[in-house]
Amino acid sequence: MPWTKPKLTRLQEALREAYPDAECALDHGDPFQLVAATILSAQCTDARVNLVTPDFFTKYPNASALAEANLSEVEALIRSTGFFHNKAKNLIGMAQALVSRHGGQVPSDPVLLGKLPGVGQKTANVVLANAFGVPALAVDTHIFRVARRLGLSDAKTPEKVEADLCRQFRKQDWIELHHQLIFHGRRSCHAQRPACHGCPLLDLCEVGHGRADDPHTGSKVHAQAIGGQPHVRTSKPRISGPQRIVSLVPSVTELLVRWGLATRLVGRTRYCVEPKWIRNTVPALGGTKDPDLKALRDLQPDLVILERDENSKATAEALEAAGIPWIGLKVRSIADCVAALRLLGKRLGVEAEAQREADEIDAARKLKTPKGPRTLVLVWKDPWMSAGPGTYLGDLLHRSGFDPLGGDLYPAHSDGNLERLRPEVVLLPSEPYRFTTRHRAELQKRFPWARVLQVDGRALTWYLSRTLEGLALLRELRAGMDLTPE
Repeated sequence: MPWTKPKLTRLQEALREAYPDAECALDHGDPFQLVAATILSAQCTDARVNLVTPDFFTKYPNASALAEANLSEVEALIRSTGFFHNKAKNLIGMAQALVSRHGGQVPSDPVLLGKLPGVGQKTANVVLANAFGVPALAVDTHIFRVARRLGLSDAKTPEKVEADLCRQFRKQDWIELHHQLIFHGRRSCHAQRPACHGCPLLDLCEVGHGRADDPHTGSKVHAQAIGGQPHVRTSKPRISGPQRIVSLVPSVTELLVRWGLATRLVGRTRYCVEPKWIRNTVPALGGTKDPDLKALRDLQPDLVILERDENSKATAEALEAAGIPWIGLKVRSIADCVAALRLLGKRLGVEAEAQREADEIDAARKLKTPKGPRTLVLVWKDPWMSAGPGTYLGDLLHRSGFDPLGGDLYPAHSDGNLERLRPEVVLLPSEPYRFTTRHRAELQKRFPWARVLQVDGRALTWYLSRTLEGLALLRELRAGMDLTPE
């Protein structure tokens, strides 16, 4: 199906709905920092770059400082990003060029920017768009893959894909589109196992429906990725298990959609917001602790799913009194996740999917990890609260090579008690409290000896649906802390 203007408009509307938070993933405070971070991001994840840049920018806050840097010292700081010999040379060369040609300032002219050492077309476009607001559409591996799968381009090079995209979309939309397509590639349209089931763009994708070969793999998408595992399409819908399910747990709601049970969901809490399109298709029934029980009863569900720590005992008692079947999960460890997946799979009639995910998580949790460092993970402010041993997040930290501090479960802390913990690492998840860069700066002053890092809260706290993602994130952080210079 050709990409007409109305269809392109539908695509942009779907991307805006699915990824309202799409923005540059590289942490930076000015154009110089963005140029340096983008050079470091070549053949490296943005998450790893964001681990490296705080120390790097502390030592080299501007072009003048970096221009006089010792090559081996720069290599030691950026080693974990890979290809660090070439990157170090390019970084120093870039800084020296800025000092000698542009008074230490990053030029906003694309020609001058492109002549800096280590700055190609992609880097120049990223900097122009994010530092200066100049319309540009840099095509990275994610955009290259997504654009070709969607049929927006059949070009074989990033440069030609960029030209095709720029020809089809308005110039004022390029920056927004750049971030949205990257987010889609990272969160849904994965390289080897695209999560086609539940994809917000599925209605617009011939590859996702199996009507066209996947240009990335050269074959049809016969199996759609469901939580990292293949979900084989069948011509007959599943009929076993409950057919009218209310989920009062955000991560469980996301999991059920991934298992292909979206049509069985008849109710959720207002915090069950993933995948995003579910907000428009499944009615919200109040909050986690205070669901609208009358509205819930009116839906006549044949199963309600709770989690004993997230949802209240009063809710369970009200369901019992109304004769509504319910499951009360209890997830305080990764082992609990494995058990919960198997229980849900059996109860919902999707044992094969559940067993595959349970086995994968069980294998991942048993991998040996190094010991330490002492880590404080904060989950609330005013008062400060941390997640310690005896919690799912605490176990996730422990299994990833971190030593969680702060006491059992979720203790509250005074400022004095917080400082007496003497953490080596402080993690600030974006959920349940929305910690920001301002909080990070405040805590870095409080703990000048520690690494203070912002992390994806859903990866760390959404058990079951994102347990593997959380383990991968924390283990990547831990691996970066182990590295030492050659």
